[in-house]
Amino acid sequence: MLENIKNFFGKIILGNKIRLFKSKNQRPTFEKLLEIGIIYNADDKKNEIKIQEFAAELRQEGKKVFLLGFINQKELPLKRAQNINSEFFWKEKLTFFNLPIKEKIGNFFDSNFDVLFNIYFEEENALIGASLLCKAKYKIGATVNQSTQLFDMTIDTGKNKDVYFLAKQMEFYLKTV
Repeated sequence: MLENIKNFFGKIILGNKIRLFKSKNQRPTFEKLLEIGIIYNADDKKNEIKIQEFAAELRQEGKKVFLLGFINQKELPLKRAQNINSEFFWKEKLTFFNLPIKEKIGNFFDSNFDVLFNIYFEEENALIGASLLCKAKYKIGATVNQSTQLFDMTIDTGKNKDVYFLAKQMEFYLKTV
């Protein structure tokens, strides 16, 4: 019950910040992208493996890829290790209203990415808030009610809610410029 109330007010705060967000960024060409950020929900290990696979494919194409995964737990599980290209944030790094605290998350928000892939379908305050905090020249995400205004481009995958499919659709549209 308390968690629902916190999320409700967090959504109001996010909504107000998103309304102020105005982007007039030009869609970049895939060939010119150097640094790519990816925000995703790291709760599901199968989805995380798909995201890692997608990131590896981008790296094979010569892109620098940095990942930020959200884990909806009080602490970072021991099995999860952060490294130079992959960070996590969890409940301890959120405000009372389940919004990310920039100073507690690490280096991800200090990077100025050429593009940010928001590879999630959930209307999770932590994920949307992280997308809002990220300094990226261009932001792409799934069509999610609240955050649609936040992205420069949205992808509607219909009933297909596979994160790898979403990621490949994002890549495809960037390559068709």
